[in-house]
Amino acid sequence: MSDRIIEPVSLRDANPEARSVLDALRKSHASVPVSFAYMAVQPKALEGFEQFYQSVIGDPRLDAKYRELAYLKTAQLAGCKLCIANHTASAKAVGLTEAQIDAMGAFEQSTEFDELEKAILRYVAHVACQPGKSPAPLLKQLREGLGNDGVVILTQVIGIANLFSRFNNALHTYASKDYP
Repeated sequence: MSDRIIEPVSLRDANPEARSVLDALRKSHASVPVSFAYMAVQPKALEGFEQFYQSVIGDPRLDAKYRELAYLKTAQLAGCKLCIANHTASAKAVGLTEAQIDAMGAFEQSTEFDELEKAILRYVAHVACQPGKSPAPLLKQLREGLGNDGVVILTQVIGIANLFSRFNNALHTYASKDYP
């Protein structure tokens, strides 16, 4: 018996449209994120979201290290243990050090981050947690370091990370015992 309150779409019980989208995801991912199994309730939306997700996450105009720095910080702020676990591994794979990951909670005082990385972390905190417009000096600093397109892509990454983190937590998509 499952301890889930809200169940994902199972491949076995999926309607043909959802099954088709889930099958395509199984072919394109090492493992289908559990969030996608829930999102399959709306197969057309999931299909469009997957295209958006791949376009943003794979865009070379934002360095993978900065992308994972932003994704991991967003997950930490939202408290999604599943996303934290997955993106800690991804962050290490693209060059973030254990010391940097450990210092993310107190990044302003840390010597582990350069000024651009600190600006990215400040921006994540603002976008994920603060109402209103981003501070103009911060946006200018990011534009100088990442370029105009890089800042837009960074913002999209934060949005995606926030969506997954909040979605997973809201629906209890993962067992707390698996991610202490």
